[in-house]
Amino acid sequence: MSATDHSRAADRQRRTPPFWVTRRGARIALVLLHAAALIAVLVELFHPFPQDGHAVERLHALDFPASYSVYGFVACVLLVLVGILLRRAVMRDEGYYDGDGR
Repeated sequence: MSATDHSRAADRQRRTPPFWVTRRGARIALVLLHAAALIAVLVELFHPFPQDGHAVERLHALDFPASYSVYGFVACVLLVLVGILLRRAVMRDEGYYDGDGR
């Protein structure tokens, strides 16, 4: 191993990752995300949205507290499940591009 390779390896070992990449940073980000979601639900509980404030008619099925959080979570889960089905529908064989053009 040459001296430059040795110094590069030493630099990589000394270099610390950015804060948001560490386990502690990820844990703090997760706690902050949950805190923001909890604050949004509490704001909706204590200060509900006005009934006639918009020209769009509200769905009565979404009149319970945290309804938009539940709606968003269900929508994300459905998107993932539909994506899995779509992948199965359009997936090619492993050797598709290595073949003879068929």
